[in-house]
Order: sequence, then C-alpha cells, then structure tokens
Amino acid sequence: MRILRRRSTEGDELNLVPLIDVVFNLLVFFLVATSFQRVQRELQVELPRAKSAGTVAMDIQPIYVTVDREGGITMGEKKVSQEELPKMLREAAREVRSPRVFVRGDAKTYHQNIVAVLNACQEAGITDVSLATEK
Repeated sequence: MRILRRRSTEGDELNLVPLIDVVFNLLVFFLVATSFQRVQRELQVELPRAKSAGTVAMDIQPIYVTVDREGGITMGEKKVSQEELPKMLREAAREVRSPRVFVRGDAKTYHQNIVAVLNACQEAGITDVSLATEK
C-alpha cells in the first residue's frame, strides 16, 4: 500500500519585509543625494574658466563656500556674513576628519570677496582649499 505524504507548506512563504526595508533605504538615499545636488544647482554662480582644470577625487565630504556676483557668501545652503564665516568653518571642520573647502566664486565678483573667504579658511585653520572652475 502506498502512503502519500503531504508536504508541509509552513516555510514556503516569501518574506517581503527585508525587501521593503532595502527599497525604503534606497529611496531615502536617492532623495537625500538629489537634494544636495539641487542646492548647488540653484545658486546662480558663473564659475571662471581654466584651461588646466582637473577633476578632484571625492573621497571626503567637502565644504562648499559660494561667493555670488554681489559678494554674498553662502556656506552649504546657509547665507553667512564675512564676520561669521570663520566660526562656521571651524564648526564644520570639527565634524569631518580632514576638512576640504571648495570656493565657488562667480567670475564677475570682486577678487577681494574671494580673498576674504580664503582668509576665513586660514583663520579657521583649514589649509586644504580649492577654487572651483569650469573647463
């Protein structure tokens, strides 16, 4: 006599919770990443041109300081004055291992505005400073 065994179907379910977690984390990552790029695009700055402009390895978290045409200074997303810029740079430098500042100065701004940002970096103790240009 042949006995038929019924297979247990208890463990045959597909668990979707880990998949949903991964999809949610990817969604959050892309939302945050695109919001940082949007901020840099919204600041209307015409970068100066350079013949030998090279790309920079982005293995660290850079600090962006933007100087607009009128001399207004923006650090990240926040407008700051020349007087409070060294303090803000010191605070930002404490949060990263080796701080690197990218100065995005408008091509038509006065040179003194860029020098003021460079002086603020020196006052904050930041020595790794780069000027952003377009090729």
